[in-house]
Amino acid sequence: MIKLLSAVLLCLTQQAFAEQSVASQEEDWLEDNGLEWQLSIGAFYVDMALPELIGADNSPAPPTLRADIKLQYKNFYLVTYSGDFFGGSDLGYQFIQEEEWGLDFIYGSYQLAFTETGYFDTSDPVVKELEGIRDRDPDQSLGVAYYRTVGDYLAVAELVYDVFGDTNGWVFHLEATRNFELRNWDLWLNFGANYYSSNFNNYFYGVTEQERNDYLTPYEPGSGASAFVQAQLSYPIAEDWEFSAGLSFLVGSSEAKDSPLLESNTARVLFTGVKYVF
Repeated sequence: MIKLLSAVLLCLTQQAFAEQSVASQEEDWLEDNGLEWQLSIGAFYVDMALPELIGADNSPAPPTLRADIKLQYKNFYLVTYSGDFFGGSDLGYQFIQEEEWGLDFIYGSYQLAFTETGYFDTSDPVVKELEGIRDRDPDQSLGVAYYRTVGDYLAVAELVYDVFGDTNGWVFHLEATRNFELRNWDLWLNFGANYYSSNFNNYFYGVTEQERNDYLTPYEPGSGASAFVQAQLSYPIAEDWEFSAGLSFLVGSSEAKDSPLLESNTARVLFTGVKYVF
């Protein structure tokens, strides 16, 4: 996607401004068409532990090369975060923009998918404890985000419904973010909570009679919640080069922990590395 975006930008600017340098073409095209973008690519050491699925490998080897992109065209935007919990993305449309508050339409996923092979890699062998469960596909939730400046913090409240997925449920997400400048160091702090409707929670952590096996018994968790905290520290080490380190920690409610599918309701991510900002 990143390569495709760069190629499209380059082709368009060359066609429109053939007599100018490539750098000035891109800059003029972006300014004239209201498109802003920033790309960073880095090499990182990552230590990840996911909520423990019974019998599964819950510490997959994540990619050591990570890319972040910020793309905005007029009121539309796409932002990806390698430092966000598990890595994450925001896709949205800025509907109302005031000095201290705003309202966006947003699309995204709020829960990790898994199958009878565990997290992520469906080519792995079937985990015997999970054999016979249906695939838990990621939600595809659509909703609204209200954000407001509260002192030095940016507070965000999101209410979404899984319009395009299979959960038939909704999520309420609340978070606050603050940036600190410590000489040449930048510290990003983020914390918040999620509330999951019973349909949403049952889809991921419930066990039906058809999924019963020697390790799993029927279970219906009902609604649930989780809380999280994240921090990221960055330092410029040269022009366009930046050192970055961070951590994320999440804990889920007892409704998830009591599911036969899970052996724990906590997760963490630690990372450190160097990235280049274009």
